Amino acid sequence: MIEVKNLCASYNGTAVFENLSFTLQDKSFTALCGKNGSGKSTLLSLIAGIIPDGLKHSGGILLDGKDVFKMKREEAAQKISFLLQSENPAWNFSVRQFVETGLYAFGRMSQSECDAAVNEALGKTGIPDFADKKIMNLSGGEFQKCRLARCFVQKTKTILFDEPAEKLDLPFQLKFLEQISMLEKTIIFSIHDLNTASFFATDFLLLSNGKLIQADRDTIFNQELLSTAFNTKSTVFEHPVKKVPQVLFL
Repeated sequence: MIEVKNLCASYNGTAVFENLSFTLQDKSFTALCGKNGSGKSTLLSLIAGIIPDGLKHSGGILLDGKDVFKMKREEAAQKISFLLQSENPAWNFSVRQFVETGLYAFGRMSQSECDAAVNEALGKTGIPDFADKKIMNLSGGEFQKCRLARCFVQKTKTILFDEPAEKLDLPFQLKFLEQISMLEKTIIFSIHDLNTASFFATDFLLLSNGKLIQADRDTIFNQELLSTAFNTKSTVFEHPVKKVPQVLFL
């Protein structure tokens, strides 16, 4: 369970958000939404126990009753996988070596155990044939799949995804979101596409003007609420096939 209590964050005296408090139960699947600059990446970083450079924060975050800011990084990595929004690798690892770095926090493992874990993760992201390719020779979408595989190889109870669908082709976006929605894990994923999120997420966190709204799918798809949050007119309707709420920004 994730408990956020009176969380505040600011850069150079300018608030990103203030007094955020919410609880996410185990095995919940939550979409984190909001305009650019609303604080989505900052919130995910703090839940992972990572304090961005120059950020001042107060309040508390508990993971299964433990303060994430007091955890050693190895302990946090055993409990939380975190996909950052972007990453520039310093070393031209093979895909296998890159994904294997996700196992670092778990101590010594035999090579056969490592290989089995990496192969399973590569299979989940649809790139089993990429194992020996160099990561700097991959396309943006291919590298994103490698990063997703590195999250999967950790086999943590909680996974945080910051824009996981970015750079992925549409069919794989949908396949990936469907896949992670079926995992028995606590998952938060930030996403700009509310309509795609509506296909899979049942819980939503919406950041707007430094505040947070936590609601279920039907409640969050409210025309007045979304128009205010995104500062534009909107209309809400039902998807003709999926029968879930959708929004059109005008």
